[in-house]
Amino acid sequence: MDKPEDPPATGRASRSFVSRQDLDDADDILFAHPPLKVTRWLCGCGEDYPCPDVRFAQLVRHASVRAAP
Repeated sequence: MDKPEDPPATGRASRSFVSRQDLDDADDILFAHPPLKVTRWLCGCGEDYPCPDVRFAQLVRHASVRAAP
């Protein structure tokens, strides 16, 4: 795989704090970890569903259903 050479320095001496290997590693990481579009549910209060209030209400409902004869 051919890799482009670093551009020539213009005027002042340019220094980079990263090596070519660091840049290649960063490219590999970014390729292996692409962003994903995620669909999620939101509660009416604006928090992720189920919010803590809904979780508590579900816990109470499930507990009362199991306790009923």
